[in-house]
Amino acid sequence: METLEAIARLAWIPLVTALIGWGTNWLAIRMLFRPHAPQKVLGLTIQGLLPRRRMELADKVAEVVERELLSQHVIREELDKIDVHKYVDGFIHRVVREKLGQKLRRIPLLGGMVNDTTLGMLERAAKDSVDEEIEPMRERLADDLESHLQVREIVRKRIETYEIEHLESVVLEVARRELRAIEWLGAILGFFVGVAQVAILVALG
Repeated sequence: METLEAIARLAWIPLVTALIGWGTNWLAIRMLFRPHAPQKVLGLTIQGLLPRRRMELADKVAEVVERELLSQHVIREELDKIDVHKYVDGFIHRVVREKLGQKLRRIPLLGGMVNDTTLGMLERAAKDSVDEEIEPMRERLADDLESHLQVREIVRKRIETYEIEHLESVVLEVARRELRAIEWLGAILGFFVGVAQVAILVALG
C-alpha cells in the first residue's frame, strides 16, 4: 500500500520529463532556423544554426551536388543522349521550304525553275552537309560546357541568395511529419526517463 501511495505521489515526474523531452526537441528544431537574424540575449548572441552557417552550408551543399549529383561529366553524358538530328532536320526543312524557296522564286528567270524537286535536292544536300558536322559540333559544345559551366559556383550562389524564410517553409513542409515524430520521440523518451526515476526513488524508499 505504501509503495502504491509513493508511486501516486511521484506520478507527476514522468509527465514533467515527457514535457521537457518534447519541449527540448521542439526548441531544437525551431532553432535550426530561428532567430533568422542575430539576437542579443543576456549578453549572448543567438541565431539559428542554418542562418548563422549559411555560407558554409552553401559551399558544402554545392560541393556535394557537383561531386555526387551533377558534375560536368554527367551533363555531358545527358547531352550525348539528345537526338539533335530530328531538330536539325526540321530546322533545315523549314529554312529551305519556307524561307529559301520563297527568296529563290522572287529572282527573275531563276525563280521559274525553282520547284519542289529543286527544293528537295537542296534540302537533302543541306542535311547531308549538316549531318557530317553534328557530332563534331556536339563534342565542341560538350567541351565548352565542361570548361565553362561551374556547377558548384552556380549552386553555391543560388543557396546564398535564397531567402531563409522561404527555405524554412520548404523544409518544414517537406519534413513536417518527420519533425513532428522527433518532437513526440522526445516526449516518449522523457516519459520513460521519468518512469525510471520513479522506480529508482521507490526502490530507495
